[in-house]
Amino acid sequence: MAGKMSFFKSRKFKYGSVATGLTVAFVAVVIIVNIIFSLLADAYSWKLDMTSYDLYSISDTTKQIVNALTKEDKIQLTVVYSEEDYPEQFRESIKRFANLSDNIEVTYVDPDVNPQVLTSFGAEFSITEGAIVVENGDRKRVIAFEDMYEQDTSTGNMTYKIEDCLASGVLYVTKEEIPLVYFVTGHGEEGYDAMMSLIANNGADVQEVKLSQLSEFDDMARVMIICGPTIDYSQSEIRQLQDFLANDYNYERDMFYFSDPDSPKLPNLEAFLAEWGFELEDNIVLESDDYTASSFASSSESAPLYLIPSYVEDVEVSGVTIDPDYLSVVPNAQSVKLLFETSGITETTALLQTSEDSYAKSTESVNAGYAKAEGDAEGPFTLAAVATRYKYENNVAVESHLFVAGSVDMLSETHFNYNGNGGFLYEIYQMMVGENESEIVGASKTAASTTMTLDTATVRWGSIIFIGVIPVIFLVIGLVVYIRRRYL
Repeated sequence: MAGKMSFFKSRKFKYGSVATGLTVAFVAVVIIVNIIFSLLADAYSWKLDMTSYDLYSISDTTKQIVNALTKEDKIQLTVVYSEEDYPEQFRESIKRFANLSDNIEVTYVDPDVNPQVLTSFGAEFSITEGAIVVENGDRKRVIAFEDMYEQDTSTGNMTYKIEDCLASGVLYVTKEEIPLVYFVTGHGEEGYDAMMSLIANNGADVQEVKLSQLSEFDDMARVMIICGPTIDYSQSEIRQLQDFLANDYNYERDMFYFSDPDSPKLPNLEAFLAEWGFELEDNIVLESDDYTASSFASSSESAPLYLIPSYVEDVEVSGVTIDPDYLSVVPNAQSVKLLFETSGITETTALLQTSEDSYAKSTESVNAGYAKAEGDAEGPFTLAAVATRYKYENNVAVESHLFVAGSVDMLSETHFNYNGNGGFLYEIYQMMVGENESEIVGASKTAASTTMTLDTATVRWGSIIFIGVIPVIFLVIGLVVYIRRRYL
């Protein structure tokens, strides 16, 4: 008995007890800290985005939109699905988005449990499973689940658009006025999907219309866009274009016109453009290699059709300086001739011009070869311009604008999204509708499978470190601790 009592009073027991107590306390603290930090990380999105394509990272543009919310804005995100079954990559993106502001709340409603959610937001909204309803007061926008992603059928890569959709939804429900933008169809117009998405994503309503079926213009209609028509407009349709821009002589309506150099003659449309000071010349503009983004190969001959024009310096339209900090790529373009600088109440301004080394061929002769030949017109050429028609009310200018570009191909998704075309055209759009956001929504992320390639030396040294060195270090540490405790 005495021996046992002496053991409890021994130096070994005292130090061993202290060590054991400290170890237990340390482990307990680590567990508690880990639990607290995990809860905070989950609540405030303190998680590192380890994806190679930054799926969960929030763009500066989205932060700018959310930071602009006022105290009156109360954004409610209703996800029409059960939370535990919603795709994890979407669920995490929604959580990170909502954590940007106390003005944003998220609710998941399972339609299998509460089927009334599919109709509770109003008969005008078509809501299906997986959709997200963005609300701010009486203003609503529905994001369909299939709009939040897109899969490339050739590569299998998935593009996630959920952040774009959420930012666009918030922008839409917080704007004081929602402009309506018409995209005209019925005459072979095409290639405008990327521009339509850009405008819709930045808080506007978009609508495809046939002029022959449009009896009157909506009061909120602000902009009309015509993309590469191949069939001429009738005289009655031309009058509709004129009436749209005149707006009962109240102006404040605008138009984009993108031409297709391969289209036939369109005399009615050409006469309409001439009234605004523009002529689309019957040619194809080409550049020297120093001013092209790419070359189109035809046997051994290079065709510099992908132009990188310059922005005309110090251009100001309606008090707005057009000064993009990016390059535009304009493929397959015809030149835009300015018939006048000023005529009555209409002014024209060149925006994009080619270099002095550029040259132009007729659409007939360009098929015979792309090399510069004697008789070819010499640059510079204007590829895009804008006309302003105005009147004064109480000493304030009230204006309508017509933007004309010699290439509908500049709207193709590749050039629109990955070069300066989208930014440049959206800057013109903002000038037209009187908006002043400095950024545009565009934060889609493409998830592509990646392969990590390691050379032989890397594999060998990695094996030595993880199989040999690290285990030996832990073994030595363990032996030292054991020996010290053994002789306490």
